[in-house]
Amino acid sequence: MRTNAVSNRFNLGSDSNFTLTLEDAGMQFRRMLFEDILPLWSTVGIDRVRGGFCESISREGRIPTSARRVRVTARQVYSFCEAARLGWNKTAAAACLRHGYRFLLNYSAPDGLLFHGLSDDDALVDQDHHLYDQAFLLFAYAHSFAHLQDEDYRRRAMLTLASLRERLGHHAGGFKDHTSTPYPLRSNPHMHLLEAALAWMAVDANPVWRMLADEIVALFKSRFYDPEHGVVREYFTADWDPIDEDGRSRIEPGHNFEWAWLLIRWSQATGGKIGDRAERMVAFAEQHGVDPGRRVAVNEVWSDGLIADGTARLWPQTERLKAWLALAEIREGEERWLAEQNALEACHGLLAYLDVDARGTWHDVMLEDGSFKTGPAPASSLYHIICALGELARYLQRQSGLGVLDRGLDRGEVQPKMPAGIVMGMS
Repeated sequence: MRTNAVSNRFNLGSDSNFTLTLEDAGMQFRRMLFEDILPLWSTVGIDRVRGGFCESISREGRIPTSARRVRVTARQVYSFCEAARLGWNKTAAAACLRHGYRFLLNYSAPDGLLFHGLSDDDALVDQDHHLYDQAFLLFAYAHSFAHLQDEDYRRRAMLTLASLRERLGHHAGGFKDHTSTPYPLRSNPHMHLLEAALAWMAVDANPVWRMLADEIVALFKSRFYDPEHGVVREYFTADWDPIDEDGRSRIEPGHNFEWAWLLIRWSQATGGKIGDRAERMVAFAEQHGVDPGRRVAVNEVWSDGLIADGTARLWPQTERLKAWLALAEIREGEERWLAEQNALEACHGLLAYLDVDARGTWHDVMLEDGSFKTGPAPASSLYHIICALGELARYLQRQSGLGVLDRGLDRGEVQPKMPAGIVMGMS
């Protein structure tokens, strides 16, 4: 592998060797983000006619006419808030999130809950409210409040949370999945509610957010987590009993990585105990959910470790990176070095998805033979990409104390020499 000096992108098809460090990967991600991704998705990606943000962008730079999920705009609002934190133009970010906020208000019910889907002519597909969507609405509100300090975001978040508890609250803890079809229950929307609660805890002292986070972690420990296999279960009956298929469960490696990252964050924020759950989930996902040939995290495995779906979407690669960075943060010595090695491999895997001719877009699905499925780049992936980049940036800054990703890369400044990073030979 070598660096293409013209595009500043890795040439993943080369047979030559290239030594990649975490710092190299971080700077490479930043170049892609600032030079390719954000310019595209903040212009072409904004739907000036229909409002909000587009569902996808084609390889030709066009927005396909399609039905839309309203929550995609909430995820894009977060993405531009995170972009501003990483050094992108704050005025441009504010314009993007205000544009998205207007759209979200237009497609929220009077009680604050977000509607789910629009047809290709922007008619509401149904009057249902999905727990997953509300999690991302609260998440977008938290980051918008942090960026603009507008009290309307906090007011809307409190309204949404109250309505969420009233209309989707479960008598045994947690929340139902939909207002119209509440079952089966799912762990995944709760994971994103935990993410939203942690985001609000960082900017608002109201105890309701800590209560929400603690409630979800308690439910994780008592229901979601399978202590026999060290994995998080996905689906449950109305009484929170796990749903199995012939005695085994479908396990998503990406969600195991993501839960591990969030549990470590919760523990750091609250002092709460998580035992060895995060490490066991990462170990299972790494051992059974990472293809040994392609070195990417696959979509699904069974709880007995056999592959259920060997294709590999982009987003599990970002969660793999975040999980190993979180483990590296709490480890020392050789254990930290090993975690960084795995984070580095996750970077390499993610870069393969971003190595496309249509700059600013990405591949979404890697097939089992290592090729990529053709199709437009889904907007929803930006949330995963920029969140992973933010975690990598913060990790490197904490470790070096030198702000490695903010050293004037976009201003053409001479770079100070950095200490040697963790290296891995890639071929």
